[in-house]
Amino acid sequence: MKKRNNYIQLPNDEVKKILANSYYQNSMQQLDNANVTINHLENIFTNETYYLAMKIVPLLERKVLYLSYVENIRLDDICKRLKLQKKDVIKLRNRGINHFKHNLEFIYKTDSLRNGGKN
Repeated sequence: MKKRNNYIQLPNDEVKKILANSYYQNSMQQLDNANVTINHLENIFTNETYYLAMKIVPLLERKVLYLSYVENIRLDDICKRLKLQKKDVIKLRNRGINHFKHNLEFIYKTDSLRNGGKN
């Protein structure tokens, strides 16, 4: 009696595609499961440094970033929802991005100093 091989052989490129798709789907599922609300945009990050950097961005700026980038809401609708003018929402969004970037720089510098400049 001849033994049957139940394994399917796939080319390496096909395996890479399957793994990449699986990784992407798992990442998106983790994002969907994250407790992300308008007041807690920082929960979108699994990287602790990014989480901390976003956590200390002022709340109103985080709200604007959340509505803009997570919920993908139009500028006019954000203005209505937060009862702000367009120029104010644009300023808040820009400030939020800048605060996040500056917070990241500060955290990286602090970590570098804490580690004795070995970063």
